[in-house]
Parts: sequence; C-alpha cells; structure tokens
Amino acid sequence: MTDRDENMECLKAMLREEVGSNPFSDLFGVTMSAKGWSLCGRAVLSALERSGLDLARIGAVGALSPAGVPLVMCCVAAAKERGLSMDAFSMDFVYPSLKGPKVDGRDVVLVDAWISDLGYIQTSSLITLTERQELELDWSIVRDSGAHILAVASLVAGSGAEEIPEELELKDVNTGAAEFVPFAYAFSKKDLEE
Repeated sequence: MTDRDENMECLKAMLREEVGSNPFSDLFGVTMSAKGWSLCGRAVLSALERSGLDLARIGAVGALSPAGVPLVMCCVAAAKERGLSMDAFSMDFVYPSLKGPKVDGRDVVLVDAWISDLGYIQTSSLITLTERQELELDWSIVRDSGAHILAVASLVAGSGAEEIPEELELKDVNTGAAEFVPFAYAFSKKDLEE
C-alpha cells in the first residue's frame, strides 16, 4: 500500500467516525483537526485531478458554506505543498457577495465539505444537489464577479443510495442560461459506510 493509499484510508476512517450514522455532518472535527487538515486538502485536489482538471489552472478555491471555509484553507495548504499558488475566498453568508481576494478574470473551483442529494433546507452548512437553488445562486454570484468556474468539489458527496453525477447542470439565476460544470468529490457517503 502506498503512502497516498494509507493517507486516504486514514482520512476515510476519520470521516467515518465523524459522520457516524448521521445523514449529514459539517465535518469540522476532521477539516479543523491537526491530523486531518492536510489529508483533506490533498484528497480534494486529487479528486479534481481524477476529474481531469489541471490544478495549475486554479487561481482560487471558494467556500460555498461555513463548512467549506476550513476545507478551502486545507486546499490552499495542499496546493502549496505541490508548489502551486491558490487563493481562497468565501461566499458572504448574509449578503450575496464574495469575501477574500478578487477573483475577476480568474479560474476558480467552488468547494464544500459535503454536497448531498438530500433535500435539506439550506442551513448555511449544506448545499443540496436536488433543488440546487443555493448552489445556483452562489454560482451566479461568482460568475457575476468575473470568475470562470472550472468545477465544483466536495470532500464527501451524496447520501449513500444515489448515483452521484460527474457534472452538474447549473442555471444562472439572473439569465436562466445553463452550463455543465464538472463535479469532483473525494468520498461518497456510501464509501464511508463500507
């Protein structure tokens, strides 16, 4: 077993323990832990690579919810380990705007700790794949800021029973124009149950 495989197994065990039998977790116990933070960033970057994305293109990673904030910092640190430079930004969870370095003209990836197909109401810690209103609003805000969105990524995806899409069809809330965006994830909920 390679070091990478051992790290992924370690991270999977940490996530499994954090999630337990809960249908959702913000994963803070892992993304904010001394042991987990570097593993989380590496896992998300690896997921993006597996989806075919050239990491050198990414200028910034953006947190879609409060649960995504520590994860984007994990990604920034993991990118630095690889000799890459990425900024981080966050959605403003009160007023529809962005916080952090400017992203105008930059290629970005939107990140969250857990993106699920379950129809939860937005609680500022969960983005849903079924209705997608929250994700489409955030996507529209980032696009309106002048950024080019390369992908959406999460540490954990799904609820365990569904097939997770490789791409998300997102519609601009202002114009209705649709675009397909790659969706990358490190683990599915089902992975954590095995």
